[in-house]
Amino acid sequence: MAKCHHCGREVKAEDTVCASCGIPLPPHHADKRRRTFIPWFIALVIFCFVMMWWLPPNWTS
Repeated sequence: MAKCHHCGREVKAEDTVCASCGIPLPPHHADKRRRTFIPWFIALVIFCFVMMWWLPPNWTS
């Protein structure tokens, strides 16, 4: 589910116009969320690996 940029209501991925306000939706409006998720996920994985290298566990007691 994506949101209408004009009124903020939820719209389905297959909709071409918003059911609430009637404004035409851009093509592939549901793919925008997925495109922003991938770079953030990659950055999070890299951050986790850096933290594992920089802050190793203290195995000595």
